[in-house]
Amino acid sequence: MHNHSSRVKTTKTGLKQGVAVLIGNPNVGKSLIFKHLTGQYVTVSNYPGTTVEISRGILNIEGKEYELIDTPGIRTLLATSDDERVTRDILFYENPQLIILVADVKNLKRAIILLHQISLFRIKTVLVLNMWDEARNRGITVDIEKLQEITGVPVVPTIAIHGWGIKNLSLKLSSASVPKLKANLGQPIDAVIEDVEEMLTERPYKSALAFLFTGGDHRAEEYLKSSLSPDEFQMALKARHTLQKRLTEPIPIYIFTKLSQLADSIVNDVMKKTVRKPVNPFYRTLDYLMTHPVFGYGFLAFVLFLMYLLVGVLGAQVLVDLLENGLFNGIINPFLINVFKFLPLPSLVVEFFVGNYGVFTMALTYGLAIILPIVLTFFIAFGILEDSGYLPRLALLLDRVFKVMGLTGKAVLPMVLGLGCDTMATVTTRTLETRKEKIIVTLLLALGVPCSAQLGVVMAMMAGVSANALLIWGTVVSLNLILVGFLASRVIPGSRNYFILEVPPLRVPSISNIIWKTMARLEWYLKEVIPLFILGTAILFFMDVTGVLKVLENLFKPVVVSVLGLPADAAVGFIMGFLRRDYGAAGFFMLQKQGLLNSHQVIVSVVTITLFVPCIANALVMIKERGWKIAIAIMGFIIPYAIFVGWTTRMFLSIWPI
Repeated sequence: MHNHSSRVKTTKTGLKQGVAVLIGNPNVGKSLIFKHLTGQYVTVSNYPGTTVEISRGILNIEGKEYELIDTPGIRTLLATSDDERVTRDILFYENPQLIILVADVKNLKRAIILLHQISLFRIKTVLVLNMWDEARNRGITVDIEKLQEITGVPVVPTIAIHGWGIKNLSLKLSSASVPKLKANLGQPIDAVIEDVEEMLTERPYKSALAFLFTGGDHRAEEYLKSSLSPDEFQMALKARHTLQKRLTEPIPIYIFTKLSQLADSIVNDVMKKTVRKPVNPFYRTLDYLMTHPVFGYGFLAFVLFLMYLLVGVLGAQVLVDLLENGLFNGIINPFLINVFKFLPLPSLVVEFFVGNYGVFTMALTYGLAIILPIVLTFFIAFGILEDSGYLPRLALLLDRVFKVMGLTGKAVLPMVLGLGCDTMATVTTRTLETRKEKIIVTLLLALGVPCSAQLGVVMAMMAGVSANALLIWGTVVSLNLILVGFLASRVIPGSRNYFILEVPPLRVPSISNIIWKTMARLEWYLKEVIPLFILGTAILFFMDVTGVLKVLENLFKPVVVSVLGLPADAAVGFIMGFLRRDYGAAGFFMLQKQGLLNSHQVIVSVVTITLFVPCIANALVMIKERGWKIAIAIMGFIIPYAIFVGWTTRMFLSIWPI
């Protein structure tokens, strides 16, 4: 489980490059620390063999360059989630020479628990106490010299959001030292760890391996099995089994409890709490409204309305109109069409690039002129919600609702992101801790969370009917999301995780921080999503050339007419909805404008297309994230289910017309 060879590279400057790792609990400001230490030379990629993204950049320490790796936020190295497994593997496989442990000083205990585990690797470490201003505002002070003496590592206070303390951190990195903490977990556990450690003789990271094996880590167990003799491995397993029989709770919980007690002792020794500054009455009232079991939903409706104005109106209407009609369809696409017609190319090649399903005229127009302004405004809105501290409060508010669906409030992140782009939101399900949660949220995103582009078209259609129509649509979609989530939580195996969340204080968002996060997310969008749009358009082009699209249209017409009670032309809208969710809705919008849909048909069509198959980009990301079997199962369920709900809505409206 280790890499014998030191991971050292030669950079363009010719200097030797070591490896440094940034570690910390979730939401402690690691990404901002990473940004300050590395500047703009950053690469983002999936960690090998996983779907978890990590960032890599260059860190300079006294003229020597290190590759700095920003790991996912974790609570322990006894891995239970993908993020924790990746961070654990990075410590073993990347062979780092330096660890920068970032702590939220208000929750120093959680960082000390991690530091006890990191100390087993015997790697030089620096402890960063971030959010120093928030701690000070809460009346919290930390004796830094005493904490340095107890831990044996340099301790640096920072306020990453303002860049305060970063220069001092850079200077302290050269004096990093191996932590001198000793995790005394009690005689029965320490005895097993010591016995396993002796079996590993002089292997690198043997203390960490022995600790993880005793705690039940599967990767450590695999390594021991391959490294020890069969007799030694059986002895280690027997020792762990005997230990578990002696304890009244699972070993990982027992270990975490012991580490928590050790951390409490240190925190009580170095931290003092005085009378905190009174909270601003405005923030106190706002906090109350955000989390109240009744008023909280009203506040959420207000936030969604503001997001709709920013994303649905400014992004999906004003900016899209400027880019799609003004720039692409008005200038770029006509120019490219004329260029390709002038070139001596086969007509099929010309159609591939600038035809109805062309790479330029559809894929790039879609990705850059239509979706880009929508995700740009959504990223800005999301950055404001994230930086202000509202998202953790929203997670707390919705935890009760999500419990019904076998989820925790943490699922609010991808669900809210889905209102911007379901493709992007599906990727963020990586932050969820269990496979069960990831599958359920992926299913719900694909089923009934309309992206902002589709939502804008839906709102326009509903405005042409009545407020009751909008209410029916919202109620039907919401109830079906809850119903499907509830049933999925009973069918899909796995347990629900406990929901533990630190709620930060409300703050005024930092403009520079929002800009930086937005630019980083846009870079991801351009690198990850645009290629999927091109691939999806190419697939549709060949389906059109081979006549498959026409066959699908003819096959779907009987269902559209007989089951849903819609005109035959509506079949095209459902097929186009697979390419782009808003295309499908826009097809029905045109039928409505032409007077071909009455008010009941508008509601039925919009309900059905909202619950219908995800767009092709989202489908491809589902395959990438969940595997093709689960992705096909999800799509195989959604298509007949959406048609059934559409038919049910039609029957309901025939009995209780609006």
